[in-house]
Amino acid sequence: MKHYFFFFCFAVQMAFGQALFPYLQNPTPNSMIVNWKTASDNETTVIYGTSPANLNVTVTGTTNIFSDTGYNNNYYYHTAKITSLQPNTKYYYKIKTGTSESSVYNFRTLPLPGQPVTADGKIRFLIMGDNQIKAEPRYDSLTLNAFKKLKQKFGPNSDPSDNIALTFMVGDQVDVGTLDHYENVHFKKNIKLSPYLPIQTTVGNHETYGTLGMNSYYAHFYIDEIKYKNISSGNENYYAQQAGNVLFVSLSSEHTGTAQQTWLSQILNEANDDPTVDWIISLSHRPYQAEQYVGDISTWVRNNAVPLLTTSGKYLMHVGAHHHLYHRGQLKDTPNYQIISGGTAWDQYWGMSNEQDFDDVQKTLTDWTYQIVEVDVQTGKVDIECYSIGGVYNRKYNELVDTFHRYKNQPKPSKPSVANTFSTPVTLPLTLDGSAFASSNGELLNTTQFLISKASNFSVIEKEFYRDYENWFGKDGNGTPDRTKNLNAGLDITKATIPANSISNGIYYVKVRYRDRNLEWSDWSDAKQFEVTGSVVSNPTFTLDKTEYTQNEQITATYTGGPGNQQDWVGIYKKGQTPATTTSQSFLYTNGQTAGTAVFPNGLANKGQYFAGFFANNGYTEITPRKNFYIGPKVQLQTTADTYPVGGTVVVNYSNGPNLVKDWIGIYKMGQTPGTNTSIKWSYVSTPSGTLNFTGLPKGYYYAQYLLEDGYTGIGDKVFFKVGDIVTELWINKPVYTLGENITASWTDSPGIIKDWLGIYPQSVQIPDDNFVSYTYFDGVTQGTKTIQGTALPATPGNYYMVMFTNDSYTEVSNRKEFQITSATLGAEEVKSTEKNVVLYPNPTKPGEPTFIKSDYPIEKIELVSASGQLLYESKNINNQRFSLVNENLPKGVYFVKVHTRKLFTLKLVIQ
Repeated sequence: MKHYFFFFCFAVQMAFGQALFPYLQNPTPNSMIVNWKTASDNETTVIYGTSPANLNVTVTGTTNIFSDTGYNNNYYYHTAKITSLQPNTKYYYKIKTGTSESSVYNFRTLPLPGQPVTADGKIRFLIMGDNQIKAEPRYDSLTLNAFKKLKQKFGPNSDPSDNIALTFMVGDQVDVGTLDHYENVHFKKNIKLSPYLPIQTTVGNHETYGTLGMNSYYAHFYIDEIKYKNISSGNENYYAQQAGNVLFVSLSSEHTGTAQQTWLSQILNEANDDPTVDWIISLSHRPYQAEQYVGDISTWVRNNAVPLLTTSGKYLMHVGAHHHLYHRGQLKDTPNYQIISGGTAWDQYWGMSNEQDFDDVQKTLTDWTYQIVEVDVQTGKVDIECYSIGGVYNRKYNELVDTFHRYKNQPKPSKPSVANTFSTPVTLPLTLDGSAFASSNGELLNTTQFLISKASNFSVIEKEFYRDYENWFGKDGNGTPDRTKNLNAGLDITKATIPANSISNGIYYVKVRYRDRNLEWSDWSDAKQFEVTGSVVSNPTFTLDKTEYTQNEQITATYTGGPGNQQDWVGIYKKGQTPATTTSQSFLYTNGQTAGTAVFPNGLANKGQYFAGFFANNGYTEITPRKNFYIGPKVQLQTTADTYPVGGTVVVNYSNGPNLVKDWIGIYKMGQTPGTNTSIKWSYVSTPSGTLNFTGLPKGYYYAQYLLEDGYTGIGDKVFFKVGDIVTELWINKPVYTLGENITASWTDSPGIIKDWLGIYPQSVQIPDDNFVSYTYFDGVTQGTKTIQGTALPATPGNYYMVMFTNDSYTEVSNRKEFQITSATLGAEEVKSTEKNVVLYPNPTKPGEPTFIKSDYPIEKIELVSASGQLLYESKNINNQRFSLVNENLPKGVYFVKVHTRKLFTLKLVIQ
């Protein structure tokens, strides 16, 4: 158990002493923790009372002294826990260390469970995201604006504590977990609010970085004290905390697994039976969804945590961060919001990453924002306001950029109808007309959903139109990259047009439903039937809901575009069996349906490989290609480490395997596919559980996978690992650039994570941190090329280096490439390079033409590698400084030529 040694007082050493600023955390109805930091003196004293003129109670606490880079036993972290307080009561206090005293501030204890704070029955919260940036006044500007908004909204004489119960911050409170960043990023930038409002934090990925990493997080926060219904997570990575009638569930997207899932289930079971909890809000640093840096989310949150939470009628929304912007969307089938409250960290604007417009996101705004959540305890209403201060390109001054709400016990919208009359067959395009939106409580239309199916029960959806009345996504015209366009501006979402040739000829059914801005869905309209003619010929499809099933698990096959015979059928066979000569394992008729599902509720009992087929008219003519699947236990793979040294032994443990004849485990490089690529190493398994050792792996990023019966069908999750500390080979196109000249970086064998990035640093910065010249993401491409240009280039002449980092961290995964920037006024003849080099020319070239390699060193060996990493050609013992490579058999594409001299050069070859 920790001693009370921490929380924050940002201390500035001055001639007359230390300026003290308190930091509050862990509020309860009867207690509050007060922290601050000084540079000396271990006295920890808090003096408080119920009026500023009568501070009549003194509490002493404890002090811990930390050391880190830049601190030599002079980081004094003071902690005092004030107890025996009254619920929902305002207290005034000051802190004292030695001869220094703070100003008099105030805080308010939480109300009793289920109770409001204000006299009119409200309890309110602030939500903020990433801090991270130390040098620029970003996050402190955000907290200052939030302070001003509270004064404006609730009166100039009000204190933040009068109207806000606490602040939740959704991870990346720091850029790295050093004492310097806790003092100067998190604490210092919060001094406008932290003396009044307790701050609760969520673990972000940046808390795990730096010299101290999570140890610094654990040292500064008392999360292990927090319990709900006496349930503790047993760690400080995730926790649940009640405030009034709201239960906050702070998840860790950095520490996912079954332990957190089990804990979440326990919390949810208690909350569902707790009459004092009306609302549940979950938080995690990595978000539920993201329209920029697509895929950079928490799949555990999306696939495990949130689906569990949505089973509760008390669940309100999920709050994420990680992306440095604001977004808001809704889950499709449950009345729950999901937002990103991304704070003010590193720039993230349109055009910087891979982007995708998702149905479950209504707006993405590249603004620095915060949210005020207002809960009306008596009426069952929640209103959320989002305020923006703009960003790098355009400043805003507490501009209200979004509002949304959720009110309990409200009526749903009126049932709509499809207004079209289908008396004769129709040709496409076809516009479907929904009826006018109507609601008895004045709610407005938010979303419409049209479904088109060939099955009368809509078990198979041929086409869907799911649209919100607004859809803010992508850069708006030729303006600055922070301006977002409303793609649905002027669109009547009660109408939906089926384009020409987008569905095949045949009979279809259509229905529609409407959703209001309280997230209530109407009933579905009555379905209408129509026939399409003059369109494309039917293209039958056949799919399974999964490729792996446990024994006796339900199997669902979906088919479309069938002939419509009464005895068309779906059958299941063992791999290798011939349907015409072997009895099926199980089968079902389609009963004349051209589209639908065939459900085998009891699945199959015997483990092994199987296939399902779609057959015509009680015969063995297969309408579509077969679908292969596996029946058996879910195999588990695990390596004993994430990183192994070159020459070390990679240990793979496996368990719960089916142990079919000649099952095997293969080792592949990142991006390679079993069957298409040859495994780097492999070994048969002979037991359901065991251990395999693999040696001789060169440096690189790898995965291990369990494969079935001497074939290439992989089951279970892959397990990823790395061999070698520095794996990625990075190179640039020149050693010397003139000021403003673009730099082309190329690489092979990167980790393949969406937020891997290239950093440029002055050569004087030997330990990379946030003192970079620029950072550039490249969408996690494992090998490729990126042009560094514009503001990402160094602005002054000098000596620099480029290096690759992984997963938004400062962990180097590549070699460093040094280069020089010279003044643009220098002539080309003045630019001299002392670095030896290798030249590949002509490049690009054409199929069948030779490519020449010229080296300043004698060439020992060359290798020609495909873009997927496959070795196509190798020549050894060249012992010359020139080599001619004839690419007569190579198709157009991108290749890599590895030239082994006194050091390795990797060059990109383009054949076009």
